[in-house]
Amino acid sequence: MMDELLEEMIDPEPSRQDVARRRRFWATGSILVLAGVGVTSLTTSALFTDQDSLSGAITTGTVVLTADGAQFELPLEGLAPGGSVFAPLTVNNEGSLALRYAVSMAAATTTPSAGTAGTGDLRTQLRARVFPGPACTLAATDDAESLGDTANLVDGDFGLPPGPDPAAIVGDPATGAQPDDRTLDAVVRSETLCLRVDMSSDADDTYQNTAAELTFQLDSEQTVNN
Repeated sequence: MMDELLEEMIDPEPSRQDVARRRRFWATGSILVLAGVGVTSLTTSALFTDQDSLSGAITTGTVVLTADGAQFELPLEGLAPGGSVFAPLTVNNEGSLALRYAVSMAAATTTPSAGTAGTGDLRTQLRARVFPGPACTLAATDDAESLGDTANLVDGDFGLPPGPDPAAIVGDPATGAQPDDRTLDAVVRSETLCLRVDMSSDADDTYQNTAAELTFQLDSEQTVNN
C-alpha cells in the first residue's frame, strides 16, 4: 500500500480534464494533417499549360515554256532545189519548275502568194533538222550532229511528216523522261536551237512555185517527280 501511495505521488494519474484536452489535441492534429493532404492534392492537380500554332501557305509551281523566232527567211528569188533556209528558235523556261520538252512538227501544203502554182507537193522535197544553237548558218550546221531529223520519220532523206498531227523530231512529248528530251532548269533557263530546212536537189519543174507551211510544236512537262 505504501508503494502504491508513493507511485501516485511521483506520477499522479492525469485528471479527466487533462485526458479530454489531450484527446482534443490529437484530434485537431489529425484534422490538420488531413487538411494538409487535401490542400496538396488540390495544388498538384492544377497544371500550367500553353499552346502555340504555326501556319504556312503551300503554292504549286508552274511550267511555262515560250518560244521566239522560227521565221524562215527565204531568198528573194525563193527556195531552189539544193537550197537551204534557217531559223533560230529561242526556247525559254518562264515558270518556277525545271522542265523537259520535245519538239514536234507538222507540214501542210499552201497556195503561193502569186503566180500559177506547180502541181507537186513541196513537202515531199523538203528535209527539216534541228541543231543546237546559237550559230544558225550553213557553215555551222553542215558538219554538225543534229538533235533531230525528219529523215528518221520517212523513207529516204527527204519528205516531211504529212500531218495533220505533229510528229516528234526532238525527244518525245509523251509523259516522262524520254531519250533526247531537252531540259531547262532553274539555272539554264533558256537555249537557242537552229531549224534548218533543205530542198532536194532532185526536185523537178512540178515543184516550181509551190509552198508548204511548217508548224513546230514544243511540248513541256515538269521534271521533278516525273
